[in-house]
Amino acid sequence: MKSVIEKAKAKFFQMVDDFGSDPFRLSPHLFEAEKWANFMLEKYPRADKEVVLLSVWLHDLGHYPVPTDVDHAVRSEQRAKEFLKKQKYPKEKMDAVLHCVRSHRCRDVMPQSFEAKIVAFVDSASHMTGPMYLEMAGDDKRRNCELRVYEKIERDFRDLSSFPEIQSELKGLYAAWKKLIKAYERIDFK
Repeated sequence: MKSVIEKAKAKFFQMVDDFGSDPFRLSPHLFEAEKWANFMLEKYPRADKEVVLLSVWLHDLGHYPVPTDVDHAVRSEQRAKEFLKKQKYPKEKMDAVLHCVRSHRCRDVMPQSFEAKIVAFVDSASHMTGPMYLEMAGDDKRRNCELRVYEKIERDFRDLSSFPEIQSELKGLYAAWKKLIKAYERIDFK
């Protein structure tokens, strides 16, 4: 029998399949986020492993279909709640997962629980160790837009602050991304 985490993974991939593509490249992002989650869970074993891993696979369920005026964290929370109810997931743990999903962006809802702080950290750290920034910069260059990636890099680094000891270790990577994007921005593909 599949675990609830395996079912959440399947739910995520079903969302991508239903949409017909993965324009935000969420699949590699979630695999990278899962690696970070396992790292954090090993480092902080007091965290609820199931809540964290379940939240990783549910936190971006609201991205597709696009476009939408609804924040993906809000839509992800709604879809995660529907999914967890169908699984007859315990209410207390469901509330914990929903808080992680809703607060992973550190915007209008801030992570309060230890698990939510881990999920927010994992989301941001996975952007720094995956291809997201270069892909964002490339998308903006193709559209002849100002690069949004600089703000994203700043937000992600800020959102690592719940774990300053690891944020400090990632400072060099943060600086390297800014330097790489600056160099990339100067390339004229015309």
